[in-house]
Amino acid sequence: MAEYKPSAKEIKELREKTLAGFQDCQKALTEANGDISLAEEIIRKKGLQVAAKKAHREASDGLVAAKISPCHTIGAIVAVNTETDFAAKNEEFIALTNTLLDHVCAIGPDDIADGADLHEVELHTGGKTVKTLIDEVIGRIGENMGLKHAARFTASGPGVVHSYIHPPGKLGVLVEVGMDEGGDIAKADTLAHELALQIAFADPEFVSQDDIPEEKLANERRLAEEKAREQGKPEHMIPKIAEGMLRKFFKEECLVEQEYAKDNKLTIKDVIKQSGVPGAVVRRFARFALK
Repeated sequence: MAEYKPSAKEIKELREKTLAGFQDCQKALTEANGDISLAEEIIRKKGLQVAAKKAHREASDGLVAAKISPCHTIGAIVAVNTETDFAAKNEEFIALTNTLLDHVCAIGPDDIADGADLHEVELHTGGKTVKTLIDEVIGRIGENMGLKHAARFTASGPGVVHSYIHPPGKLGVLVEVGMDEGGDIAKADTLAHELALQIAFADPEFVSQDDIPEEKLANERRLAEEKAREQGKPEHMIPKIAEGMLRKFFKEECLVEQEYAKDNKLTIKDVIKQSGVPGAVVRRFARFALK
């Protein structure tokens, strides 16, 4: 029996369905003897095989993307990683990032998540898992990639959710700011933008001292006391010295205690008070960075 030779029309149809290259589509159709559905399956399996081979390679580049609902009360952010900046600029990788962003925005989770924990979740559009979608793109682009981080915030009361992506898309912030009932949404959003810029620049770990776990706080105090002893400080002075070191830690790691990046005479607590937003409070934030 002569080898099946697919027509240009068949190849075009398969390319539109799979986004695979011309030669890959031609080979798949030939192997499938012209059966489009079987050819699709051949291409999908090939993509999964390529993904398995690439899985061990480091993927430290990629994109951070975010979106906010028109009412400013729901926001999502994802960090999707790949191996090179070249691949991160690929239109198909950008489309993958936006698809994953839409997925997280649609179904959550409603907090910060390790992206790998979502790989086996079925896409909100149905039909395949997050990992299958990613593996298919790996098969076509030829680089390892994955959903590294994801978050969705839904405002838990009056307030706004705001996002900021720092060019060229390797760093992004999602922040939720609360306020009193009837507060000005536009003012709250302006405040949220300033806070997002601060978070991007200063990289705090916590919103305030109240958010620091007791175990973490105890460990920081212990380290401060040990450092004071190593410096030969008198034992009776060590607790006071340790408290001074902790205050420095708070100023570095707690958002509201940080110096305002645009005016170091102010703290972020001052900026919030002066915002004109009644009852303004930072409820939570996520900061995702690649590289």
